[in-house]
Amino acid sequence: MTLDKLELVCVGCRAVYAPPRLHCDHCSGLLRSQYAEQTFDPADRTGLFAFQDWLPPAACADIPAGAVVYTSQGLAERLQMENLAIAFSGYAPKLGALNPTGTFKDFEATPSILYYRERGVESLILASAGNTARAFAYAAVQLDFHVIIVVPERALERLWIPCEATEAVRLIVLDGCDDYATAIRAAGHIGDVLGIPNEGGARNVARRDGMSTAMLEYAKQTGALPGHYVQAIGSGTGAIASWEAAQRLLAAGVGTELPRLHLSQNAPFTPIHDAWARGIRIDPDRDPEDQQRRIDEIDALVLANRMPPYDVAGGVRDALSSTDGHTYAITNDEARAAGALFEETEHIPIGPAASVATASLIQALQDGRIALDDPVLLHITGNGEALLRRDFDLHQIEPTWRVRPEDLTEATIETARDRLVRSP
Repeated sequence: MTLDKLELVCVGCRAVYAPPRLHCDHCSGLLRSQYAEQTFDPADRTGLFAFQDWLPPAACADIPAGAVVYTSQGLAERLQMENLAIAFSGYAPKLGALNPTGTFKDFEATPSILYYRERGVESLILASAGNTARAFAYAAVQLDFHVIIVVPERALERLWIPCEATEAVRLIVLDGCDDYATAIRAAGHIGDVLGIPNEGGARNVARRDGMSTAMLEYAKQTGALPGHYVQAIGSGTGAIASWEAAQRLLAAGVGTELPRLHLSQNAPFTPIHDAWARGIRIDPDRDPEDQQRRIDEIDALVLANRMPPYDVAGGVRDALSSTDGHTYAITNDEARAAGALFEETEHIPIGPAASVATASLIQALQDGRIALDDPVLLHITGNGEALLRRDFDLHQIEPTWRVRPEDLTEATIETARDRLVRSP
């Protein structure tokens, strides 16, 4: 496998670039991986690197990340469904799901670090509200790659990994801040001052293609595409990734039509659902106090993203449009009941975001958007830390620098440089 295995094509204007790159020079469209290998020929191995032909890095890593796809018995029987598959992307050894930080963010981190390192990048900076930080911190320790992670103070208690952190990870905590959008902007500013490239979020093709492997795993097992794909979303990057994977599979002769996307958010913070249902644009700066109040009310804080890639070419709106998709606003009570039902019937605890997805499946069945005999892929994107705590010692990541967002100036960042930048 060589580094010229892919090129990047702008979804908006079709401009072509060599990787790594995050932005098109001509428009705001997302760049998408176009692989030299267009046949679907998974390797005889488990985990996300079974699909290395459709992952940006040339190398693979011995980190046990990947979706386990299985045919539901308990939940399907309770819901009277005939063809329900579950993509389980958390940690559940009895299923063979061994994602080291318990969510599908593990699919993003390892391919991203390998992708950038192979192309001469020595450090990355990124923002997170919790799950992404854990996944990148763990992968950075395992691969000895320098990352700077910026999080709002509210996320600090969730920043653990199942190993000791090393000097590879530098954690910046924004004191007095509970806003992920602020962390995103802060990471951009800090990276610019320090000269460290941003990991890219939704614009990072290694992230999206890593997340796409849940759909690829379904195709590997069934030789087909599902009729419906159900997932809870914050940024919607995972949904974009699944849509892109389905397009690659169709082009490779797998399946006959794109799966219909069913994307859910945790009410009352539902910017993507509101935009799709009302045909409006998302304004991350509109009434920030009201948006924060809504965020404070939801259980699934990992879904609280005020800056999703919705309106850009190749973004969430395009994915919903091309698949005749639907969005859902799921209350805490609905999600809690669905999570309890999943645990009762599948005998595995799941996290708040996955509970939101399960509740949206129930709602789609009740509303007739999914028929009982339709082939459905429900993506359980994580299951929290209970089983990981049972099997591992979880270690908190200690902050390298604590700073208030309003104190982030070029001068203060330069003062902190020695703490943040890894010595050669």
